[in-house]
Amino acid sequence: MDKKGLELSFNVIIIAILVILVLVIVGYFFTTGAANLFGIFGGLSPDSKDVAVSSCSSKCQLAQQYTTQNQKAKSSYCTTTWKLDVNPQDGKADTDSDGKIIKYHCWDSYIAEDCAGVRDACPAT
Repeated sequence: MDKKGLELSFNVIIIAILVILVLVIVGYFFTTGAANLFGIFGGLSPDSKDVAVSSCSSKCQLAQQYTTQNQKAKSSYCTTTWKLDVNPQDGKADTDSDGKIIKYHCWDSYIAEDCAGVRDACPAT
């Protein structure tokens, strides 16, 4: 009775662990978005005010085409936030007293893109 068992070499086990690890990282990348993943490594670099103003303007125009308050509330005008360097301009995104990054909305005074008919639908912050 000469039975041969199935053996896995250590190389196969290590490669399988690495493949699973890569799949978890790729899954995290696609489920949370690239911005969240790069934000972990990117630190406190601020967004450009000009980009924020231009983007908020186009998001406003798109949101004004929605017909229901629910659609407007879920629009990118209402949900997008920006990391800005308002005061002092030190090249780092503004933080509160706890060290958390301050997230500016399109309607905040620094960006000042007030979107008529949509702003009232945005959730209070």
